[in-house]
Amino acid sequence: MMMRHRCRTVCLICWVVLLNLAGCAVMDKNIPSWSQYREPDPVNALQLAFESSGEGAPVLLIHGFGASSYSWRHIVAPLARRHRVITLDLKGFGESPKPHDDAYSVYEQARLVRNFILEHNLQDLHIIGHSYGGGVALAVSLYLAASHPGLQRSLVLMDSIAYPQELPDFVKILATPVLGALAVYMIPNSMQVKKLLRTVFFDDTRISQNAIDHYAGNLDKPGAKYAVLATVRQMLPADLAEFSNHYTGLTIPALIIWSREDEIVPLAVGERLHENLPNSRLVILTGVGHAVQEEDPALVLPYLLQFLEAHTYPTE
Repeated sequence: MMMRHRCRTVCLICWVVLLNLAGCAVMDKNIPSWSQYREPDPVNALQLAFESSGEGAPVLLIHGFGASSYSWRHIVAPLARRHRVITLDLKGFGESPKPHDDAYSVYEQARLVRNFILEHNLQDLHIIGHSYGGGVALAVSLYLAASHPGLQRSLVLMDSIAYPQELPDFVKILATPVLGALAVYMIPNSMQVKKLLRTVFFDDTRISQNAIDHYAGNLDKPGAKYAVLATVRQMLPADLAEFSNHYTGLTIPALIIWSREDEIVPLAVGERLHENLPNSRLVILTGVGHAVQEEDPALVLPYLLQFLEAHTYPTE
């Protein structure tokens, strides 16, 4: 017991030291711009893992950074009563492939998701994206609007990345050369997950041991830690400000859901999105953190169900 306590203390000290040394984050500026991903590929060389449940108009759920389709576990069943719900694992996360390459940008993820949509012939599609997955959802929606207008029915963005912003501390650590690798490979998985979830959640008492164990287990998968480091370096593309200028042309109905207490993507981003998406509604939640679908799903479900119902074609 004493040895375990000492180990936790040492790991905590290491985390504090890493946090103090962070500040030299190096983002990858050499990734292709969004315009280079416009044309769909004939087929995805990399197949994303997914699960599907329910019947009806498809609802595609795209998780955030460091997460997986598991992050939607509380809302899949309620949504599946009226819809076909599809949960994807993005490249590098969950059960999806984790190749050792440099293609982990939001645009690359959006390319894979867009191709998944076309390959599976998803029509009258609703897309819901959270955090990093919200940035992916925005890119997918712009691609589809340009190449397949009418295919997508609506868009939901939850505490989504969308514009250049100050990086959260844990992202700064991971994007800092040497320090990022030390944090990912030297600090125990469970401790990494706990620290992240305490930033993500507003009420730490809602963090379950099952969630810690699941996400820690994901980090044990071959290639997972490489994917985390590769993704974080490409999280905010160099041309993001230019890319965001196209949001005003996205005219599909959009629901923007944000937590006032979000410590990762500030409410100002959601308010700016609401200003720039011409057919959008902004819902501001209180008493929850960055991932309301995990922390308090009952709070967000009524908004999702009402929005989807209002923008789904009636069954003939």
